[in-house]
Amino acid sequence: MDTLAAPQADLADTLLAVLREALAVPDIDLDSGFYALGGDSLTAVKVVGAARARGIPLTLRDLMVFQTPRALLGSPSLRAARAATTEVDFAAALPPLTAQDLALAPEGVQEVLPASALQIGMLYLCQTSGDPRLYHTLEGWEVCAPFDEDTFRDAVTALGRRYAALRTSFDLGNFSAPAQLVWEEAAITVTVDQARTPAQVRELVEDWCEKRAGLPFDWMSAPLLRCHVVSEPDSFHVVLACHHAVLDGWSLSRLTVDLMDLYRAASAGQEVRLPAVSRQTQRAFLVNEYAAASSSDAAAHWLAQAENSAPLFDGPLPGRVADVAGRHVLALESSLVTAIRSTARMLSVPVKAIALAAHARALGTWAGRERDVVTGVVFPTRPETEGADLDVGLFLNTLPVRFATVDDTWTGLVRAAAAAEQEGAQYAAYPQALLVERLGRPAFDVSFNFMDFRAYEELDRADSARCRGRWVKGKLSFPFCVNVDITGVEGQIRVAHDAALVPSEAVRRYADLLRQALTSLVAHPVSPAAESLRTLSEVAR
Repeated sequence: MDTLAAPQADLADTLLAVLREALAVPDIDLDSGFYALGGDSLTAVKVVGAARARGIPLTLRDLMVFQTPRALLGSPSLRAARAATTEVDFAAALPPLTAQDLALAPEGVQEVLPASALQIGMLYLCQTSGDPRLYHTLEGWEVCAPFDEDTFRDAVTALGRRYAALRTSFDLGNFSAPAQLVWEEAAITVTVDQARTPAQVRELVEDWCEKRAGLPFDWMSAPLLRCHVVSEPDSFHVVLACHHAVLDGWSLSRLTVDLMDLYRAASAGQEVRLPAVSRQTQRAFLVNEYAAASSSDAAAHWLAQAENSAPLFDGPLPGRVADVAGRHVLALESSLVTAIRSTARMLSVPVKAIALAAHARALGTWAGRERDVVTGVVFPTRPETEGADLDVGLFLNTLPVRFATVDDTWTGLVRAAAAAEQEGAQYAAYPQALLVERLGRPAFDVSFNFMDFRAYEELDRADSARCRGRWVKGKLSFPFCVNVDITGVEGQIRVAHDAALVPSEAVRRYADLLRQALTSLVAHPVSPAAESLRTLSEVAR
């Protein structure tokens, strides 16, 4: 029996209750590992928010470094635990706009906030490139039920009222700083087509995606989201088009699930009560970004990751934004996905660490490097406030991670990947634009994003109006974008690239190397990482 003195025992009971609820695992004790039980970064945000609401000043880095409840109880943050957390006054902490700025707010605006550095960068690149599809995201799926147009429109309207991000526009010139405006109301456009055959459905969906979804958004007008439906007699297809400046990938998955929950409930004559959403998420994110931007420790950390790295290939010409129109998709078989999850649990690391380690080794083999392999990595920057895991918006950042060597065992590389995530998490809000300014060049050539959006699993478990055939498309500005997407037991590697900089044949070779790296890692985690890939690389060449 554990012998913890009060109030330490009370603190332990509270912490265990938070973990059991977040992980949906009843048998958690003081020595249970968070990642060994299937924890991930978004679950960690939920745990931290819930813990703080109960008076435990936990941080994301605490959860990454001290992975068991017993270790957490001995961490610096919890040793200094107080009976209750101090509420942060986000309105006071956020650098305010001037009184003149606030006076300029149009009628109907609920709140005026500074735009984040990432939002400003995205909108600037969209203007510079002249590409109406840059940073536009499309997501579609089929609903196996008859379409009720009035009920669907009501569900979309309810969604817009729930989330501030869906009522947000931007003003980059009329205030003393670039601003985002949250409106009281913003009607989301829903268009509907009718089809008689599956072939006609495909034609209508493709036509909308090609001709209407990619039309430029007017950033001065909310919402930056459109919806289209193609209905058949017994099913219907939904497509959402949004601008990445207001929604990240996790947010889009949350939005999809909430939309279908609202629609299903209304179709059945039931009232759905969605969990409460934090009203401070965006302010908290901006406070964190400002703090990171002024942190010398944060600047030093990211400069150390990128300053001595040599480019992997020639980047776009000055003044030219990469045209990332090339696509290559490679499916990951379910047995491999299951093995990846099992290996992560065995090593007590996030699944992302497995994927990042394999990416680093594949990238090193592909580029002919054993040392100082640098890749951009997408870090979550969702604030550590209660309910933030349920909000939607743009809460991520892409920053460089340097692998001093990729000539190690698979387990060694996995540990290095997990450590990079742990060390970078505390500085993840540091604006990438500041790093580029300090370096005088891009901080990396290749970006890596791992996605495990468990919210989508809720769509497949529904008894009515089941969803299937989900797909997603988007266009970023990095010249070589790697995505490893895992949902349940399904997975795929998606690579987007600028064909003028990275030929399609080279992209296919990289994707093959990455799949082989994942296969080798889970089969022989203690073996040398380079051994199995050198042979494949020689054959591919």
